[in-house]
Amino acid sequence: MSEVSPQGGYLAKQCPVRAQWDLIQPCDPLPVSRVLERRFAAGRRFEDEVVAQLVPLHPDALVVAEPDREEREAATAAAMKAGTPVIVGGRLPADPGGRRVGEPDLLVAAAGSGYRPVDIKHHRCLDANDGGLPALCSGLERPAWEAAGLAPDSSARRRRDDLLQLAHYQRMLEACGMAAPDGRHGGIIGIDGVVTWYDLDAPVWQTPSASGRVKLRSTMDAYDFEFAFRLDILAAAAEHQSDPRAGLLVVPVRIGECAECPWWSWCGPVLQAGSGDVSLMPDVGWREWRIHRDHGVTSRAALAALDHRTAALVASGVDLRPVTSALGTLPDDTPLPGVIGERKKAQLARLAGAGIHVLGDARALAAGTAAYSDAPMRDLPEQIDLARAALGGSPVYRRRGVGRVRVPRGDVEVDIDMENTEDGVYLWGALVSAGPGRPAEAGSYHPFCTWDPLTGAVEAELFARFWAWLAGLRRDAAAAGLEFRAYCYNAAAETTQMRRIGAAAGLADEAAAFTGSGQWVDLLRVFGAQLITGGPAGLKQVATLSGFTWDVEDPGGGEATLRYDQAVDPGAGPAESAAARDWLLTYNRNDVEATRSLREWLDNDAGGCPPVAGLGP
Repeated sequence: MSEVSPQGGYLAKQCPVRAQWDLIQPCDPLPVSRVLERRFAAGRRFEDEVVAQLVPLHPDALVVAEPDREEREAATAAAMKAGTPVIVGGRLPADPGGRRVGEPDLLVAAAGSGYRPVDIKHHRCLDANDGGLPALCSGLERPAWEAAGLAPDSSARRRRDDLLQLAHYQRMLEACGMAAPDGRHGGIIGIDGVVTWYDLDAPVWQTPSASGRVKLRSTMDAYDFEFAFRLDILAAAAEHQSDPRAGLLVVPVRIGECAECPWWSWCGPVLQAGSGDVSLMPDVGWREWRIHRDHGVTSRAALAALDHRTAALVASGVDLRPVTSALGTLPDDTPLPGVIGERKKAQLARLAGAGIHVLGDARALAAGTAAYSDAPMRDLPEQIDLARAALGGSPVYRRRGVGRVRVPRGDVEVDIDMENTEDGVYLWGALVSAGPGRPAEAGSYHPFCTWDPLTGAVEAELFARFWAWLAGLRRDAAAAGLEFRAYCYNAAAETTQMRRIGAAAGLADEAAAFTGSGQWVDLLRVFGAQLITGGPAGLKQVATLSGFTWDVEDPGGGEATLRYDQAVDPGAGPAESAAARDWLLTYNRNDVEATRSLREWLDNDAGGCPPVAGLGP
């Protein structure tokens, strides 16, 4: 461990494999994407804007500007010793024992003594509901935790990366004796314009325990584990560099971070070799990947070869280990109560439901799949079907038990999609069309858009215009005795934004009632409940099943953010701005056209997809 250089706060929230490759550098790293560069630049601009707003409010604040790291550490330490109320851009004294260095955006003095860390992040921290973490907020004019109060009808978003970084600074403050003595709290200044405070000792993270059960852990506990684990990884990697015979601690695993990782050119071919690593399956995370690996299942082909019937018993909570151990030891006609015990009535009932009444019946079970009883996964049967679908000859399959694919339909149908940036929603797009059995007509696209700077007032006014139009459609349909339905693909984002902006626009109750009603249909849920692909199920992937194609190049959220910057850039030429705005409107129109095309396909042709049950037992 002494060979590991002190690490910053990003380490704990970074992929462990990436931390390893950052040291070893197994190949030339991929260049940073334009989307990631834009995110970094936007974050720096936002931080500068917040600091420019904050410093005039605190004439006694210290802005640490020394370029040399040691000088910055010394200046920060001196400021903390002097009790400076707000320290901007400081560098905490290095913690050689803990192998830590860190540069919190702000250090805010606590009442009495000590400091609390605050970071500036270019995203939203608050939601317009009270169903999440307590929204304990303080204004920039009085940023201290002691000045914070609960924001009414709001909850704090729980971003793991943000809180792990705050925990890193908390440990550094403790190491140098400058932590606030009354609890561990850290703050985030987001685009909400306030400091949102988080209790770093609160048990808020669901993590698997050694028994396989989920346990709630605090941010500090999660950070301590993640940081120490990565220090071990770096120590092993350093030893490997000195002696290649020394093994590494981690191997490539596919996670969400891979899309932006500079080492994907190394990990990608490794993971995609052969039938593909099991981590390429949707919703297979670290824990599932490790359980499969412990059972010798490292590829999608091996996962697909598991027995679905046996997996269903394991997933339902039946411990098959006593049963498989008794085979060949007890007579085949031994009743199962004599094998697993009379008191396990629920397990006995599930075995009976599967046609297993005596020990000999269990010979039809697959021993390798039954071994998963030591670490049962409720979605193991689903994973098997996903692997089979991924390797099957059809791009999509019907789920088990699905005959005809069904879609809620209306007489008046509206497809909705919104476009947003970190600062808010600038475009609500809607496509109106007649439902099945009604006179066919071309759908009419209605964009509600603004290119003005996205303040809260601008965003609310835009939403109010869109909402008045949508409410009018709903009223007209009801007056005519027609069924109204609105559709979105993966509606969680649109639902969240409708409720958030609706609260700001005085439409909270109306937005909540609509998004909680049968008139609001999430086509992703409709698709996922009946069909299975074994791969990504985003709109860009599944809409192609209906033959739909986009009119713009490189359609996607990342490209849309780049185009939006061009569309609103005062320094861009008129032609460049006009082209970017046209791209965004075309992209949004294509998205709602894609959901309509997918819905028609689901309702008419998807029933002809082969059943996944036909791919194996």
